[in-house]
Amino acid sequence: MVKSLFTGVTGLKSHQQRMDMIGNNIANVNTIGFKTDVMTFADVYYQTKRNPSAPTATLGGINPRQVGYGVKVSSVEANLSQSGYNYTDNKTDIALDGKGFFQLQDGAGNKYYTRAGHFKFDEAGYLVNDDGYHVLGVSGNTEGVPGSSDIIRAVIPQTDDHVSSATKLVNGTNVTVSVTAPSEFTNMSVAFKHADFPYATYANNILTVFFNQEQQYDSREEFDAEIQKALKAGGVNLPDDVELTMDFDPIPDDITSASASNMVEDLKFTTTDSTCRFHISKASATGKDNAYIDFSVQDNNVRDTVQLIYGNKSTGTVTVDYKTTNADGFAITIFDDTTASDINEALKQFLALDENSQVPKLSCTAFTIPSNITRKDAITALTGGTAATGITVDTAGTAKLYGAAPNDLTGKLDFGVKAAGEFANNYRIQFAKKSGYGTTTAAWEENTLTINICADTTIADVNDAIKKVSGGDEKKIIMFYDINGLDYGAPTVVKETDNTFTTTYAHGYSFNTGDGFWKDRNGNEVTNTQDILDAFEITALPPTSDDGTPITTGYPSKKDTTTGKADPDRVVWNPATRDKFFGGTPAIRPMDGKDAFFTEIAKTLDTFNLVDGRLGKEQTMDNFTDYMISSDGTIVGLHPIYGTMILGRVDIATFDNPNGLEKVGGTNFRATVASGEAHIKKAGEEGAGAIVPNALEMSNVDLADEFTNMITTQRGYQANSRVITVSDTMIEELLSLKR
Repeated sequence: MVKSLFTGVTGLKSHQQRMDMIGNNIANVNTIGFKTDVMTFADVYYQTKRNPSAPTATLGGINPRQVGYGVKVSSVEANLSQSGYNYTDNKTDIALDGKGFFQLQDGAGNKYYTRAGHFKFDEAGYLVNDDGYHVLGVSGNTEGVPGSSDIIRAVIPQTDDHVSSATKLVNGTNVTVSVTAPSEFTNMSVAFKHADFPYATYANNILTVFFNQEQQYDSREEFDAEIQKALKAGGVNLPDDVELTMDFDPIPDDITSASASNMVEDLKFTTTDSTCRFHISKASATGKDNAYIDFSVQDNNVRDTVQLIYGNKSTGTVTVDYKTTNADGFAITIFDDTTASDINEALKQFLALDENSQVPKLSCTAFTIPSNITRKDAITALTGGTAATGITVDTAGTAKLYGAAPNDLTGKLDFGVKAAGEFANNYRIQFAKKSGYGTTTAAWEENTLTINICADTTIADVNDAIKKVSGGDEKKIIMFYDINGLDYGAPTVVKETDNTFTTTYAHGYSFNTGDGFWKDRNGNEVTNTQDILDAFEITALPPTSDDGTPITTGYPSKKDTTTGKADPDRVVWNPATRDKFFGGTPAIRPMDGKDAFFTEIAKTLDTFNLVDGRLGKEQTMDNFTDYMISSDGTIVGLHPIYGTMILGRVDIATFDNPNGLEKVGGTNFRATVASGEAHIKKAGEEGAGAIVPNALEMSNVDLADEFTNMITTQRGYQANSRVITVSDTMIEELLSLKR
């Protein structure tokens, strides 16, 4: 009976231990990564009352007779089955989906294993758990690195000094705006805007640079100087006293601007007559009044002359002679009261004398005398006599008949825009003919320039008219170097912005008092002055005047073409030919104007937001804008300077016998000889579980199972206690026999 008492005790002890385990399981129902313990019982030593024997010929076999001594705890093992996940907002919370454990190491170097992935980065960049144990794996670059058990630490290089800058693609060129020294205070907005005069403003971290974006900057130095001039004019002091700089990549080989120009040589027209004109003018309130007599012949290739002779009488009969008093042409005597009809009647009678005569058929086509010029003064001046006061004689005495040969002529126009740039490529230049003499005028309407040509217009008149209508805008000053058939007239003088004078002569040659040398029409320095002398048909260049301005007289306005020996392109047209040409309103366009490279850039500059200015310093996890742990355990950080960085990798430990691990508290396990050594693998490879980011594995305690186990344990304990009670009663009965 005593033995049954001890048997009951073993039952009580075993069931008490099971109840302790059940209580522990229930207590950890919400512990992350906790694995339920499972207990099994086994019976203990048996006392053999009779040994077994084999059967004999006379007696059968005997079975053993044994009495047990109770129960014991056979095993307590963790249920390592997968549990569910609790998703969190913590970027370093991770769970395992599958086999394996996270690796931990304490301060003494002891390694532990856990399914609880509640981790964080400490201030030194180490990945640790709540107890400060280091999480193990790989630090830094993980490319090609096998699974490891090193302490994970996020290492961020110290940032270098860096200036604020911004780069934009402008007209195919990378334009970088930056400051000259590192400073986080120079992260600012820089805007470029057009203004006639350079200046700048700075307020609220916004720098605005005003400068002439359409000016031609033919070098990097010119452009940089303009920007610095704007900053200086605005009195701008940038933070930390840094300076603004600009860089360009690539810079083409040809960066200079070009002036638009054109030469048109195929303006064809037809004329059938030859004319000459006797012309005088007198100043008036409206400019000048013109008196003239025009003659015309219908024959081609006529190179005769017409001479008017004053009869020195107030009245008389007009007389005509041909090749008698004059060696080669007509001689016509007129009087104070002579009219065009009188002249034509005299010519008619003269030509009728011999129908077979080779004398050209001359006629007077116009005879005009303004009211402010007396007929006597006009006739005297027109016939080569002494002109009255105030009368200017332009053509008098003997006038030439310029033959129009051949009938089909080709006009030529040669010109260029004074200011360089591509703006003039959209200009249109149109000529129109004004009847008679007068003032040459020009007018702009949008992008079209119309030039009105008079009977006495010269190239200088055209250039002066254009200069006058330009309103001081250099872009609209168009210089004509040659208009086939027009005299060059007086050179064109332009006062430059630096108070020097540029004088443009025939053929496009110019002289500037600032640089002191001659240039051709393309702006190239003329090293051989003989070219200029030949063009002007002179033997020496006139000196400059006392104030430095070039002499504007002394240069021939045209080559002599009356003999037919000169270049036919230099023929000076007669009035009828000019009427035919300009009456057709020829139109031309400038071509090949080009902005300088830096001007093209300047025109399209807008706003640059300068960023990344900083002083170098140590970096911590706080400097990351974001970070995460991926499914393969790789730790990825997003840094504002370095961008995406690989900080390390959390690796997984697996065991041949995970149930052989020893629990050491804190949801941690320790390897034993039963579990074997850990096999370190990358998450998701070689049988290791994959990592679930932003999640924690919940406890796998099943309360229904635990409550059921609690009831059966309670009944087992109760039954064993009854064994002890009954045994005690039986002993008591035995003792009562003595009484």
